Amino acid sequence: MNNRSVLGIIPARGGSKGVPRKNIRPLLGRPLIAHTISSALQASNIDRLIVSTDDDEIAQVARMAGAETPFLRPRQHATDTASSISVVHHALAWFAENEGYRPDAVAIMPPTSPLRTVRQIEGTIDLLWSSDHDSALTIAPVQDHPFFIYSQGDDGQLTELIEMKNKPLRRQELPVFYTHSQSVIVTRREYFENSGDPAPLFNLNSMSGLEIDAETGLDIDTLADFSLAEAILKQRQAQTVRVA
Repeated sequence: MNNRSVLGIIPARGGSKGVPRKNIRPLLGRPLIAHTISSALQASNIDRLIVSTDDDEIAQVARMAGAETPFLRPRQHATDTASSISVVHHALAWFAENEGYRPDAVAIMPPTSPLRTVRQIEGTIDLLWSSDHDSALTIAPVQDHPFFIYSQGDDGQLTELIEMKNKPLRRQELPVFYTHSQSVIVTRREYFENSGDPAPLFNLNSMSGLEIDAETGLDIDTLADFSLAEAILKQRQAQTVRVA
C-alpha cells in the first residue's frame, strides 16, 4: 500500500516501583515484554522493532524474543522523571547518526499492554497513513462518563465537570467520550523533530483514534492486573482450542 518506513519502539526501563522487574515478570509462562514483541513482529507494516532499555537483562530477554537492542538507553533517559518523548528523541538521533536511518513514523508500544492484537497495531498505522494527521492512537470508550463527574468545594458543594443546558440523563442518549489507551501510538517523525522535551508522544492538535475495547487496552501496573491479564489470555487460548 505504501513504501513508508515505521520504526517500532518498545520502551522498557529496568526500574519499576509498583511491581519489581515488571517488564520481564512472567505472564502465562512468558516474560511480559515478550507478548508485545511477538505481536509487533507479526505486524506487516512495522519495518524494524527495537526495545529501548537501560537494563542488560531486559535487553537479553528482548533479543531472545526477536527484537533488536542496538543500544542501551543512557541513564538520564531512564529515570522516574525522564519524559517518554526523550526515549524517542534518543532513538531517532542514534539511528540517524549511526545508520543514517530516518523512519517516516514511530510506533510506540509499551510492554505493559500485552493484550493488544496484531490487527490493532496494523490498523493504527494504516489509520495514520490514510489521514493527514501527525498521530494515530488507540482509544477506548470511557467507563465513567464525564457528564456524571463532579468536583467538591471546601464547603462540600458538588460542581459538575461539564455544565450544559438540557444535558441528557439516559445512558442511551449520552455522547460517546474516549480515553487514550496506551496500547499503540504512531506518530510521524517530523513531529518529534519539531517537538521539545517534555511533550506528548502524539500531536494533540492533529490526531486520529482507533477504537479498541477496554480488555485489549488493559495496562498492567499492579499484581492484580497481572492476574486479570492471565485470566484473559487463558480464556483466549481456550476459545482458540474450541474453534480449532
